[in-house]
Amino acid sequence: MTIDYAVLKAAIAAETDSAFVALRDSGQTGAMANWYNQASTTDAWLDYASANVLDEGADYAAFDSVVAGKRDAWKLFLTYAPRDMKKNKNRKVVTDVWGSATAASVAESVLLNCLEKAKKGELVFGTVSATTGTVTAAKRNWTGSLTNDDIINALRA
Repeated sequence: MTIDYAVLKAAIAAETDSAFVALRDSGQTGAMANWYNQASTTDAWLDYASANVLDEGADYAAFDSVVAGKRDAWKLFLTYAPRDMKKNKNRKVVTDVWGSATAASVAESVLLNCLEKAKKGELVFGTVSATTGTVTAAKRNWTGSLTNDDIINALRA
């Protein structure tokens, strides 16, 4: 997705954070971009969770209690990683494989490992909340970092 400069311009004008307001008032576009590239407090689903990230959340002590077909599904899921965890079907695989009473906490652990803090600038372009099992996070409409040029282009929009 390309950056919607009109949306970014409106967000710049509406931002009330005192540190950002000082940057805006003094025309420090590079510093404004840096501010937007800082992590927010909002959890977001990873766009691409590597096999290592998925595997880190798994507790293989519980793997013996997972039926053979589901173990095979987990192997395939890891084999074709990275996985876009914004997609419901990818999160559903985690709960399908690890969702038994014995391994439900593993599903939660894997899903929690598939989160990151969204950047402040990513939130400008909108999110939708998505819950799988006990884990809720934002699905971002845009991911990336904003540049000095992006801020300048938005202010000119």
